Amino acid sequence: MTKPKWYLLLALLLLPALAHASGCKAEATAEGPVTLEFVTWDYSIDLILENIKTFEQANPNIKVNHTGYSWNVYHDTMVLRFKGKTQTDVFYNGEDWLPEWAAAGWVVSLEDHFPDAKKYKEATASYALADMTYNGKLYGLSYYADLITFQYNKKILGDNGMTAPEDWDEVLQDSLKLKQGGMTFPFVYEFAATLPNFYSAFVSQVYGRGGDMFDKDLNPVFNDPNGEAFKHLQWLQDANVKHKIMAFNDHETKVQISMETGEHAFTVLYNYNLGALNGPQQPLSGQFDMVEMPGKAHACLGFAKFYCMTAQAAENETRRNAAWKFIEAFGGGDYWVAKRWAVDRALGFAQLPLFDDPDVQKAFSSWIDVEKYKSQAKLARNATNTEWKGMWSEFFRPLMAKAFVGDASVKEVMDQGAAKWSEYKKLLGK
Repeated sequence: MTKPKWYLLLALLLLPALAHASGCKAEATAEGPVTLEFVTWDYSIDLILENIKTFEQANPNIKVNHTGYSWNVYHDTMVLRFKGKTQTDVFYNGEDWLPEWAAAGWVVSLEDHFPDAKKYKEATASYALADMTYNGKLYGLSYYADLITFQYNKKILGDNGMTAPEDWDEVLQDSLKLKQGGMTFPFVYEFAATLPNFYSAFVSQVYGRGGDMFDKDLNPVFNDPNGEAFKHLQWLQDANVKHKIMAFNDHETKVQISMETGEHAFTVLYNYNLGALNGPQQPLSGQFDMVEMPGKAHACLGFAKFYCMTAQAAENETRRNAAWKFIEAFGGGDYWVAKRWAVDRALGFAQLPLFDDPDVQKAFSSWIDVEKYKSQAKLARNATNTEWKGMWSEFFRPLMAKAFVGDASVKEVMDQGAAKWSEYKKLLGK
């Protein structure tokens, strides 16, 4: 696949209504100080800025400017920056966007320019390494990695003579029992079709059932009525429309608040939310736990977000070297940044040595059973990520939302989603 084809198709398929962003490409000589432009989504900006300050103090010739964008517009905003040639050197990338942006030529392989980056592969969780790899080459070092897990209020279950559910039939039966006992909505769910999490959470549940979204040739199988993905979307529709056991919130923080009221027993979220639920200042701290994802496989989705270098930065020796120094400091080295995210914000990590770090062990054990977490991590699988996955997900998530609320049948949604995937695959596949 050639780069011109990608630029044409991205413009056609992804940005039909968006204007080019304006900007200029900064120049730097091969010597002297340099200023890097670092772009992230808006999460814990205070900690990001503190880490930048620490880096700048250790590297006085490198200044780092930070720009943050809201998570729900991050993908499209970054595409505008790339296409408009707005200076961007290092940025947060995601597993579902790497193939698209690498194929477009907007990001570069780290190991092509810095072979030393390869040493971090063996110290990285397999699902995270897969997410940071495109065409066999490493494109990033991890900012954080996590699992999407099944979380529950163990006190509520214990008070009602229940144990953590093993499969989705148990989830339904327990929910119906709790509803009969007076709990209006036992299951609270992050319902936000604009967010990538909405699709990712669904995939994690499908993996728990032992299902897949695609076969080995990247053909969709989620529209097979006998497949686990089809069955699970039907389960979710029935749980909401027929059994009325589900409440919806449009952001994970709102789901947290709902769980903290004691009005719900179950949810599916990024695992770091347990750290917030069991935090020392929370009203029901200590009541929340995770269990391996319900289903015969008990697998879940594991993923990585990571620091990436742009092609812009790589074109200039000074910027390239400074960008690598920044990426290695934040994602590699002695893992001080990842450790800080883990200890201070309960974020998961891809760097395997941190599992043995006593500070991380102490911090994690205050809010989660670490052995349970390790057990679920061993079963984690990464998603299917292709050059068109990000674009397709934006099309498919609103369809899923229609199925959730009963505005469309599961068959209609799955068939439309499969047709669109096949269309993109034909246009953009290799």
